[in-house]
Amino acid sequence: MNPVDHPQNAIGCLAICGVGLIGGSIARAARSRGVASEVIGIGKNKGRLQKAVEQGVIDRGFTDPEGAAAQADLIVICTPVDLIASQVACMLPHMRETATITDAGSVKGEIVRELSAQQIEASRYVPGHPLAGSDKTGFEYADPDLFEKAAIVLTPTAETADAHTQRVRTFWQALGGNVLTMPPEEHDAVLAMTSHLPHLVAAALAAAVQEDQLSLASSGFRDSTRIAGGDPELWTSIFRQNAKATLAAARQFQDKLSQFISAIEQSDDAELKALLAEGKCRRDAWREQRLRQESQ
Repeated sequence: MNPVDHPQNAIGCLAICGVGLIGGSIARAARSRGVASEVIGIGKNKGRLQKAVEQGVIDRGFTDPEGAAAQADLIVICTPVDLIASQVACMLPHMRETATITDAGSVKGEIVRELSAQQIEASRYVPGHPLAGSDKTGFEYADPDLFEKAAIVLTPTAETADAHTQRVRTFWQALGGNVLTMPPEEHDAVLAMTSHLPHLVAAALAAAVQEDQLSLASSGFRDSTRIAGGDPELWTSIFRQNAKATLAAARQFQDKLSQFISAIEQSDDAELKALLAEGKCRRDAWREQRLRQESQ
């Protein structure tokens, strides 16, 4: 059967590789919306998988990715980005001919390059990235509504079969997401500025504040550093995988920060006010755009 012939609520077996916050939220969203008849989890920790079963996140757990891949109609990889290419390469040979594999990694170009270098036939792999998440980790914080009206970016390559791209698009739409497509490198450049740089800056800001100063840190510190609470190991792999684009974004930020420093040093109130107004204008534009999306 062609993948696009499946109605959106009739995925026989959905496999989630990496049952954490994102993987657990996908599983809960698919179960609550009747998108899959069975949801299985793939991981290394048998105890954690069993706990996910007991909490109703997944139906069954597998520590054998090849065995799980052989049963799945759709596989979503939700592990750290530096593991995704090897996991795609591991599971693809064991998948059914009609099965599809995608991922939720926030870096796309390096994964595509790794698979190409290994000469992996990846027509059934649809690179993807749901722009949703939290500073929390673990399936205990999984939210079935996490992807409601969230932007979901797919970055199919020339090798990706259209039928599999459409299948993944339909899947995310069934979970409430707004799906768009773009090339992998464009995705990485944009996300370096809008996601990876903010985490870098938040972590640097949090690290710059001394422990004896924390008693006077209030809502400004809380709001500006919230995402610095993310998993350091996960973010190390993201920065490493998207180093070129992240460095370019960081240098743009450095230039803008230098303008602020210069205006303060020179007591140039007009320039400082203009820079602050530029920041406020961009923040207000983002907020208005989000409100429009949420009202649709």
